[in-house]
Amino acid sequence: METATVCSSFFLSLIRKNRKEDYKFKAKNRFARLRRMKKYLMARNNLLLMNRRSNLQPAERRIWSKPRSRNWWDCIVPGFTDAEWIQNFRINKETFDFLKENLHDTLVKCDTPFRKALTVDLKIASTLWQLASNCEYRTVAHLFGIARSTACSAFHDVITSINETLAPRFIRNPTKEKFKDIIDGFQNKWGFPNTIGAIDGTHIPILAPKEVPADYHNRAFIPLFYRQLLTPHIRFGMSILTEQRGNVVGNELDKRFNNTTITPFIIGDAAYPLMPWLIKPFRDNGALSAEKRYFNYMLSRARMVVENAFGRLKGRWRCLMKRNDSSTLFVPDVAECCCTLHNICETFLNEFPEEWLEQEEMNNAPIDCQAATQTGERVRNTIINYLLQEREQ
Repeated sequence: METATVCSSFFLSLIRKNRKEDYKFKAKNRFARLRRMKKYLMARNNLLLMNRRSNLQPAERRIWSKPRSRNWWDCIVPGFTDAEWIQNFRINKETFDFLKENLHDTLVKCDTPFRKALTVDLKIASTLWQLASNCEYRTVAHLFGIARSTACSAFHDVITSINETLAPRFIRNPTKEKFKDIIDGFQNKWGFPNTIGAIDGTHIPILAPKEVPADYHNRAFIPLFYRQLLTPHIRFGMSILTEQRGNVVGNELDKRFNNTTITPFIIGDAAYPLMPWLIKPFRDNGALSAEKRYFNYMLSRARMVVENAFGRLKGRWRCLMKRNDSSTLFVPDVAECCCTLHNICETFLNEFPEEWLEQEEMNNAPIDCQAATQTGERVRNTIINYLLQEREQ
């Protein structure tokens, strides 16, 4: 009995093992058939697709870059005279080399296996051309043989590089010694005492943004105000905070006249409030006394330096006179770059042809500001007495 039981168990295990191996064999053959069927279907689909494509015209491949000509930049510009450099780029060749040397590290790019990078001098030249003429990116691209998107990218890169590299060097607060020279310059040339600069505002036409465009309209124009202090040498400087006046200017520059202390001040037009550190003219209502008219004349004559500076700024860089289509967030950067380039040109004594000084298209009369302080009134009256005494001597 035990022998029969052992034999039956052995035969059962043998049958199960054969069934298991038979199942594996059948599954393996089934997977092999599926793979063969998949390869057959893929080959048939490829043949059908190739047959269909053979009956169609071949598609035109998109080119990597369009052929463009740089003959003007490579052949014509190198032969420019100094007068032609001034006329076309608003700066002479020496100033252009100065910009190229100082902006090289921030503008240089490496060549790639696909194309060569733009040279630094081409980026600077295309930017100067656009600042001087305010033409479209398409025009700059055709002239310099580059793509329109490349012209836009180069313009933004050069503007940013100038503001970060050169603006801190050429737009800054003067030192105490320089303040003394400025005061002496206003005193000797214009007869106005203790003046450290003149302030004014200008309008820059822009493309109104879609958000609240009415906030940017000013009479017939869309302006962006940009105010700067000015030295007697027709260069722009940074604004001086009144809270820091003692630290920036120094109390040793204060003057006393008729028991009144006159601190160093700036002069402005009727649009500004009357403050001890900001002197403005009297409002001409037709009944001013002779002394007040004389004061207005002397202040207006001294304040001409800021108007001349803005005239030279816009005459050289016409992008500030015509409508600027850049983003409203980028227009202040363009204005700062133009002021920096203006100071560089004045520092290096670049020629400024008189025909550039055309009338401004936005010659709006300033809105009279009635705000005034008693200390400002007292300082202005003291200056009147000082001017009258100097005239009698």
